[in-house]
Amino acid sequence: MARADSVYRDPNDSGKVTNIGRGVWELDVGALGVLAVDNEGDMSVTRLSTDFSAQVHYFIKNNVSIGVEGLFDFDDNGDNQSSTAFGGAIDATVHLRLGLGAFFRPGIAVGALVGHRNLPLMDGTVDQASQVGFITRLALPIAYFASPRLLLQAGPQINVTAGSFTPTGGDAQSFTRIAGGFSVGVGYVF
Repeated sequence: MARADSVYRDPNDSGKVTNIGRGVWELDVGALGVLAVDNEGDMSVTRLSTDFSAQVHYFIKNNVSIGVEGLFDFDDNGDNQSSTAFGGAIDATVHLRLGLGAFFRPGIAVGALVGHRNLPLMDGTVDQASQVGFITRLALPIAYFASPRLLLQAGPQINVTAGSFTPTGGDAQSFTRIAGGFSVGVGYVF
């Protein structure tokens, strides 16, 4: 078999993945969710931020992978303001063995997001402003190989997005958003 046999096992750690060899491919899906509620006097604002990704990684050397990601990002900023964006990123991940099939997998991704931001107007209507942003993602998950091919991962992740949105007939306005939380994901190596 071609690439699948590149996931090695150490005979002293029977049944557990101890190394991910050069030439292995990995497919991942993951999600990050952040929910915040701000209370000031009689006002309460709930904010929701979600980030979904589908990733393809290729191991360029043992325990080091590079890849591409498809991204979906949704932010609800309260007061009927929200944004939806799609995009992509390139990433790099290092897999540091912890033992018994577990790896610490720090990774970084850099990419772009394009979408729209819903802005409520005084007359009760909503303006859909075009939005573009650049995103940097820092992930620090721990992955566990439930089998030689299937891995589960979870850990902290921080997304920093900077860009601008342009209301209809208005000037571009810049924004910076930092979202951090606990991401979860699943992957398959072959």
